[in-house]
Amino acid sequence: MLPRGLTTFVPPCRWRQWALLALLAALAASGCTQKTTVGASQAVGESKQVAERTASGNELKQKGGLCDLNKRVSTPEPGSAEAVIWRMYQLALGPDTEDALAQFVALFPASKNAREIKENYWGRVRANVGKYTVEAGKPDFVICRTGFRDEGVLYYIVTKDPRQSPPPITVGLTDGVQKILFLTPF
Repeated sequence: MLPRGLTTFVPPCRWRQWALLALLAALAASGCTQKTTVGASQAVGESKQVAERTASGNELKQKGGLCDLNKRVSTPEPGSAEAVIWRMYQLALGPDTEDALAQFVALFPASKNAREIKENYWGRVRANVGKYTVEAGKPDFVICRTGFRDEGVLYYIVTKDPRQSPPPITVGLTDGVQKILFLTPF
């Protein structure tokens, strides 16, 4: 059933979308600030109390959640996981040479295909490195938060793109050396 005065047919699902947009516009116009509870439904104990705190949209630094660490990496300890990420950004900021590509490939485990790294990571990391570095021309970056996997540590790097969540980079020990095990290159 269509409302009076409406002469064209619009599928019912469109009405729901329009109603939702109208509601959001009304809330925005009234000065309401959106709030969200981060992870409260899955947390227990002390972590539940932390998760139940309400954060405004501005506090949610990235779509992926709160950046609770916000650690800037400028001079990483040699051999550390942070040094591997810093070196990756340093190479991406440099010239596009075969030597730089070879050094970039060396940041990954030997079991990774060098051709795949070149085709899937090298160009994309070079094209997007400016989103993740703090200052132009410097490989310094900010760690939003960390997580843990069986094979290594997940590092979520702060991005300058407000539409993008912090991309995870997994770094772990391979043959006693820190290597990039997983990378989201955009």
